[in-house]
Amino acid sequence: MTKRILFGLLALLPGLALGQKHKPKPAAKATGPYFQQEVNYSIDVALDDKANTLTGREELTYTNHAPQALTFIWFHLWPNAYKDNSTAFAKQQLRDGKRKFQFAPAQERGFIDGLDFKVNGQAAKLEFDPANADIAKLVLPQPLAPGASASISTPFRVKIPVSFSRFGHVGQSYQITQWYPKPAVLDRRGWHPIPYLDQGEFYSEFGTFDVTITLPTNYVVGATGELQNPDERARMDALAATAAGKKTAKDFGSDLSFPASDATTKTLRYKQDRVHDFAWFADKRFNVLKSGVTLPSGRTVTSWVLFTNRDAEKWTKGLQDVNDAITYYSRWVGEYPYSAATAVDGALSAGAGMEYPMVTVTQPEAIVHEVGHNWFYGILGSNERDFPWMDEGVNTYVEQRVTALSNPQTSMLGGLEKSSKITKALGIENLPGDAINQVPYQALASRNLDQPVQGLTSADYTTLNYGTVVVYQKAGSLLKYLAGYLGQEKFDAAMHLYYERWQFKHPYPEDMQAVFEESTGQKLSWFFQGMLTNTQHYDADLQTLASFSDVVKVLVRTDSPTPWAVPVSSVDAQGKVLETLWTPPFGNTDPNAEEEATSQLNFKRENVAALVVDANYVAPQLNRRNDRLTVTDHPSRRTPLRLRPLASVERWDKATINWLPVLGANTSDKFMLGAAFYNSPLVPKRLQYLAMPMYSFNRNELNGIGTVQLNVLPASFAQRATIAFTAQRFERYIKTEPSLTLVWPHAPGQGPHQRLKLANTIIHDEDRNETGVFQAIDYNVSHRNALQGWSASVDLNRMIASNADDKADRGSILLRASASYFRYYSLKKKVQARLFGGRFLQQPSNPAFVLGLSGSPDYRRQTAFLDRQQISHALTAQLHQTDDRDGAFKAFLPVYSTDWLSTFNLQVDLPVTDLAVFADFGVSSTSQLAIGNPGNARRTYYDAGLVLPVVRDIFQLYLPVAGSQYANNFPSSRQDFTDRIRFVLNLTALNPFRQLDEQLAQ
Repeated sequence: MTKRILFGLLALLPGLALGQKHKPKPAAKATGPYFQQEVNYSIDVALDDKANTLTGREELTYTNHAPQALTFIWFHLWPNAYKDNSTAFAKQQLRDGKRKFQFAPAQERGFIDGLDFKVNGQAAKLEFDPANADIAKLVLPQPLAPGASASISTPFRVKIPVSFSRFGHVGQSYQITQWYPKPAVLDRRGWHPIPYLDQGEFYSEFGTFDVTITLPTNYVVGATGELQNPDERARMDALAATAAGKKTAKDFGSDLSFPASDATTKTLRYKQDRVHDFAWFADKRFNVLKSGVTLPSGRTVTSWVLFTNRDAEKWTKGLQDVNDAITYYSRWVGEYPYSAATAVDGALSAGAGMEYPMVTVTQPEAIVHEVGHNWFYGILGSNERDFPWMDEGVNTYVEQRVTALSNPQTSMLGGLEKSSKITKALGIENLPGDAINQVPYQALASRNLDQPVQGLTSADYTTLNYGTVVVYQKAGSLLKYLAGYLGQEKFDAAMHLYYERWQFKHPYPEDMQAVFEESTGQKLSWFFQGMLTNTQHYDADLQTLASFSDVVKVLVRTDSPTPWAVPVSSVDAQGKVLETLWTPPFGNTDPNAEEEATSQLNFKRENVAALVVDANYVAPQLNRRNDRLTVTDHPSRRTPLRLRPLASVERWDKATINWLPVLGANTSDKFMLGAAFYNSPLVPKRLQYLAMPMYSFNRNELNGIGTVQLNVLPASFAQRATIAFTAQRFERYIKTEPSLTLVWPHAPGQGPHQRLKLANTIIHDEDRNETGVFQAIDYNVSHRNALQGWSASVDLNRMIASNADDKADRGSILLRASASYFRYYSLKKKVQARLFGGRFLQQPSNPAFVLGLSGSPDYRRQTAFLDRQQISHALTAQLHQTDDRDGAFKAFLPVYSTDWLSTFNLQVDLPVTDLAVFADFGVSSTSQLAIGNPGNARRTYYDAGLVLPVVRDIFQLYLPVAGSQYANNFPSSRQDFTDRIRFVLNLTALNPFRQLDEQLAQ
């Protein structure tokens, strides 16, 4: 019945289809036999570091290994992504909250031109994709037969943009990536012409590169390939020797200024085979360090780091990270095939680092990860745009394995876990890094904001899911889970076979699955086609079957509708893991089954105090407090309930309540001191609670807030449903409110954000012994990007009041609606507009129920007013503090309506200064000047003035300079002006729990 009622409510809402569950489409399987195109390049390019341009010529040999003749070849011209605001890159920047490129002047943007393609010496037509300026089709003069090759050449000129993403410059520091005309990949699934994206990487054909770079003599260059110039190699060795002689960071100095460019130039030549991209980085300020690694085969790989004086200490240590990556990736995946690996310090604007064959631009903290991409993306050339987990996720798994060698607790905290005080305060002492690394996934999954690892393209992920949670951490954690299930030795053998079979090729997920199944002898579709492709929230519990002198038999239960393998461990009285066993993959796959699916495991009995599901934190679980089963005849030591500040990570071995000190004040209760106690907001539980007692020293009374809520994560129609009960007491009133809140859309990142709330609010005034009952339905919808956004809301309120004699009025019904819009007209300045309308559908008999021109009377106590009881002359609610609701006039006019009211509010940020200007216009059918004093029929009102954002979006001052509030439309004196200054205080913006929810949902 509950589900039917919810569906009935949803059917009334506009845009319901936007909230339907997003079902990722499975990637099309490969058709036909495997083939791979070959592209061999010869490129000559010169850098002009005054005009920030590249001038070059490219000749490439394209060999067609496809079974069909080609009449055209798609080309990527990715510098054109920086051409204007119509490109896919520009649009994605706005979606991801970035306005820098949108308002960049023409001289800071980039492009590629001067193209004149010839094929085998014949002129060839270039047809640009009408939707993407950085994709073009080269029409071949004659079809290119299977097995045949064509020589393609063109001159080109590139305007290098400033650093908006991966390709660009900061001053005379250059990141030259995705810079030359490059054929798109043609494979067994067809052509892959893809526009350049900031979120979303690349897919390119393997071949050879022979590249010459001409630039001023005093530049230091790091690049793909082997440097062919003996004199430049000697120079690099000399620079490395000089840097190696510096013992501390102080020896490098702090100068980051660019020296003048030499008048002379040099031409460097780089050659490399079996790579699919070429990148280079140039800076006159680079320090150079050199080392090397000897692989088991006896081959030596040279390692380099190139860095400026900034963070020199980290970079000198980073040389060892390059060596560690080469060593352990070669051991666990396959031997590094190239002669060198280089890590470069650069002004990247697209995350912590970006990889290219043999060279990466990175921050020192990300060196292992970025060098590791030489294997996953570089050597195993998967389609990163469609299957980003195949490079980022697999690489994250191996990276975390490398970093765990020095400290098993190493995690995404970036070294904070090394402090015993911090780990104890956060409640993460003795936790493996895996437990902490899963927290971002758990935070989103517990809010229904996670997305599947496979089944979406890079652009389909939300920013957080792509940049951290799903593509990197969740995918990496799931691979560690698979390694635990298979056993590390079998997993490594499978990874080696995958590397050997698919190096320098283009594997797809089914290719990886086939190799792992062949190597392990197990069917793994439950993992590759199950766990990787869904957002199922897995959970298991235990039931003891029998305990004997030598064995403990346990029954493992799960209600998961998709199969998964459950790890269970026996632990001793101190919590030390004794033995870990895995169930076979199983699940409650029959939707008509009356009982949960079960699997039995048998453990050695000696020293066993308890059995624990996933004691090593490798499975994608959200709830770990039901994972422990005590063996009754050998009880384990109980851990007392602990208090921890702020937030904590849920553990199977310890129970925690979080807390924070709380301060409060208003003119009635005066100063209040208290504390908030709650279960961790990082990963909301099904049952969430908050208890926040606050003591008023003035009144000698206990105030505060208490909330209990049940969080439901629907399988399809909504993202989240919350049933809550809130009670609060301040200023001698008591508020109780049961409510139901629904949030759309179900699929994160899809469509406008929608929220429906049904609430029954009871406000009891203890001094007046009066009670108000408010039954409300609130609906709002919003959508925004970095440039503009809109929102709309509708609420229907039924209001009933009773006095001390228990005499209730007949009630009233109020309908309110508003629509808002904002748009930035420069990088940091915007225009905001709001239209509001309200009407009583049933006239109130209680004079307190009105529409306010200058703010809402706040019947439901939704705003934290400092002086609700109007004790102070400076903080008076309505008169001096407003909630910016109802008519939302910035100036105070004591105008109220019991019929209808409509307003238009406008606010514009001023250039140069932090001030903004406002203007409000309003009209009412009938009005009251102060409650109970009749005004004129159909009065119109206006105001105008300045806004001073003391703390933007939290505390703003409104300075009215003109309007209906003044006798002659303008202030008659300075005091007349200062007395009418108002402010808005948005304390909800400081609520850390609300902020966390909102930030994760964006």
